Amino acid sequence: MNIIVNNSSSLPMSPRVGFFFTKIFPWLFILIGAACLFFGAKTIFDAKASTNWPSTEGVVINSSVDSRSGKKSKTYHADVLYEFSVNGASHQGNRVAYGDYGSSDPSHAQGIVNKYPKGARVSVYYKPDSPSDALLETGIHGQTWALPIFGLLFLSAGVASLKFMTKVNPSVKSVTRT
Repeated sequence: MNIIVNNSSSLPMSPRVGFFFTKIFPWLFILIGAACLFFGAKTIFDAKASTNWPSTEGVVINSSVDSRSGKKSKTYHADVLYEFSVNGASHQGNRVAYGDYGSSDPSHAQGIVNKYPKGARVSVYYKPDSPSDALLETGIHGQTWALPIFGLLFLSAGVASLKFMTKVNPSVKSVTRT
């Protein structure tokens, strides 16, 4: 009596499943990664440029911790609203720094609110050609790198998946040719 055991964990894929995993799935990762990398790089360039922006005095008109509920968790954000004027024109802003983020831990948001309480006089840095683009903390901070790093990881995963899946299942490669 002969028993044949197939220990292979890689069963052949159907052409449809193979097409999805070799053509569509990697491109989703590549597109999402490229978009995040693009917008993240723009944020880094803007953050770096902000170190040369002029400043003016402003006043914080609202400062609170905002919570947003998801299906399973809450995210806390610092909601800091300030007003300032440039060349006699009044403006409002709510950006503390480039790369602001929410967290499931309210202490980060509370720290920002404590730093910028309602009524506090603050230095507001604004883009010279667009004063409504303003912030309270210039430069590149640790959180500024989050989006481009996420984008690079997604882009890399998509490229690796595209290369790996066509090598693992070469039969799919021939199915997708016309």
